[in-house]
Amino acid sequence: MDQVRSFLSIDVDDSRVLSELASVLSALQTIGGDLKTVERENIHVTLKFLGNIDSSKLARVEAALGGVKFPPFPLEVKGAGAFPSLSRINVIWIGLGNGWSHVQRIYDQTEKLLLALGFPSETREFSPHITVARVKSNRKRDEIASLLRGLSDRPFGTLQVNAVRLKQSVLSSSGPKYSTLFEVRAQGA
Repeated sequence: MDQVRSFLSIDVDDSRVLSELASVLSALQTIGGDLKTVERENIHVTLKFLGNIDSSKLARVEAALGGVKFPPFPLEVKGAGAFPSLSRINVIWIGLGNGWSHVQRIYDQTEKLLLALGFPSETREFSPHITVARVKSNRKRDEIASLLRGLSDRPFGTLQVNAVRLKQSVLSSSGPKYSTLFEVRAQGA
């Protein structure tokens, strides 16, 4: 049976926010660290990674997602940091400001609906963010950490959230390719 690698996301598709994030990625690349940056068209807030699921379960996920209700809302993109920490950087992220509580409510709804379909609950606390790069080695780590500290409170703009998307991720040697399988529109959007 066909397996589909999938996840739930809020896509970052505001051109001004994307331009701001591109300037951060450019600054990171100028430092000369060992990074794999996220392609502009793949930038998103992950709500839940579902993994490889078969097509029959995918149909049940789509049906369950119809129960997610949220108003359209502005989401501030603000601040930067790293997981697990600035002293041990594996993932570089951009944070969320005003509006993150709406993201939390959407997450809570999707967790509950997906738990009923047999998806395990997350063990880690939900920490909504936008992954912009993965770090492959410690090369220039201190310089990268210094840049991120300087961006810890920087606003990158606000995007309007009108949809939550179920995405397919196809892995390839040139990086992942994402496509939208299903979309839940905000009420009134």
